[in-house]
Amino acid sequence: MKVFVTSDIHGRVDVLNKIVKFVKEREEIECVILCGDITSDYPGATFDELENKQYEDYKKIVEMLRQTNKRVLFILGNHDVFNVDKTDINYLPYCTEEIFNNFVSIEYINFLMYGTKREGNEQDMTYRLSKLNIDNKSIIVSHVPPYKCLDKANNGVNFGSQAIRDMIKEKKPTYFFCGHVHHDFGFKKLHNTFVFNAACDEVSTRGWVVNLETAAFEKIIL
Repeated sequence: MKVFVTSDIHGRVDVLNKIVKFVKEREEIECVILCGDITSDYPGATFDELENKQYEDYKKIVEMLRQTNKRVLFILGNHDVFNVDKTDINYLPYCTEEIFNNFVSIEYINFLMYGTKREGNEQDMTYRLSKLNIDNKSIIVSHVPPYKCLDKANNGVNFGSQAIRDMIKEKKPTYFFCGHVHHDFGFKKLHNTFVFNAACDEVSTRGWVVNLETAAFEKIIL
């Protein structure tokens, strides 16, 4: 399977249009993967207003991505607080298709932001990761990157998770797709795991085309 992985589109229609156009032109791509922060922030909105506005974004995004005629999988990021429809199999935690059995979602955040159930600290992250079925065949879709691996912001601070890094060292999943840190888009190999930060930034629409069978990959800047 060939996938196109991207992240942190933050509800931007221009970014979505570029992604839809690109994926439609690349017939070999079978699945689009979004690693969280798919909706807009809406500064100044109350939590309830933010939730409602993001839900509208979410419905629009799913409808736009249907135009690709490809399978779509997404997870939530730290800026996403909307409630996903229970019947939406595009949401990786709700996907039960056998072809995606090796896919594991990590939506946990190692800091507090909105007070959602997905937020906590490194101790929480370690506990939550221990409950996931991860092995060396797993393909992980996460929002947060591993600590000191594609997680450095422009100010030099590493925003990744040590618990995630420890999990990769122990479990050695095949792939780890993430975003969150916009300034550290890239690829690295960590303890035999292929790690891709697929985050778009304020000016670039970008991601990775990855052949999950051969591990061949291509950097995409749109």
